[in-house]
Amino acid sequence: MTNAPTTTTDKQVGLSPVRSDLLSRVPGVIHGLTHRVEGMGEADGNMAFGSPRDKQDAWRMRKLWCHAIGVDPQSLVTMGQVHETTILRAGAEHAGRGAMPGSIHLGIGDGLVTDAPGVTLMTLHADCQPVLLVDPTRPAVAAVHAGWRGTVANIAGAAVTAMQVTFGSEPAKLFAYLGPAIGGCCNEIGPEVTAVWRSTASSAGIDPETAVSRPVDREHLDVPEANRLLLLAAGLTDEHIDVSNECTKCDTDRWFSHRGHGPLAGREAALIAIRPSS
Repeated sequence: MTNAPTTTTDKQVGLSPVRSDLLSRVPGVIHGLTHRVEGMGEADGNMAFGSPRDKQDAWRMRKLWCHAIGVDPQSLVTMGQVHETTILRAGAEHAGRGAMPGSIHLGIGDGLVTDAPGVTLMTLHADCQPVLLVDPTRPAVAAVHAGWRGTVANIAGAAVTAMQVTFGSEPAKLFAYLGPAIGGCCNEIGPEVTAVWRSTASSAGIDPETAVSRPVDREHLDVPEANRLLLLAAGLTDEHIDVSNECTKCDTDRWFSHRGHGPLAGREAALIAIRPSS
């Protein structure tokens, strides 16, 4: 993995959202990733409402992180993530869907796209990869939740296709940020997973073995590398893809990790929005 993301400190609230240097150069787009902060709130800055987490505490965390990133917490749009490849479109009328406790998320899926200014797309992660896409021309943005299941099913390609169909985006002009996720160093998987990956990669014209290793007995899948290759196959250019070099399981102090912390791990969030016109 290459290109460590930039960390920017918001002095007003003392938080440090993680941002991509590449996406930060796109005018009119706001983005940021939250991360684990020991002692923050009741669950180290957890952003998810799912049981057994305290929803009111998570809502407080959402408000703090949104302030640090520079978006309105009432503008958040979320979905029920299920490790598949469904992409949902969020319009201006959907702002706030799934933002507060008790509100209803937009729907079931693992990707969100919008071209509506002031709508903040949010995905939740704990080892699964956040993929943020930007079409600087329209503009339009996407936020994707890519675990190993979604990755081997090519959710990255599905998101690019959704932006092409929905917004007329040209893949070669898209920018992408692949945020921190479990890396090939730690992501041990079974042969049924690598079998699907090899089939998906071959169908996309990719050499699957560049994202597979066998450090000891079982194979490991490098999710960030797999998603990078799938984005290239979907038409993005290498210079338009920023890949984090942080493995969430290697650094469980900084990142929530399902593999590292267990099934009750909290969740960090990836947020992206088109800045409203003043």
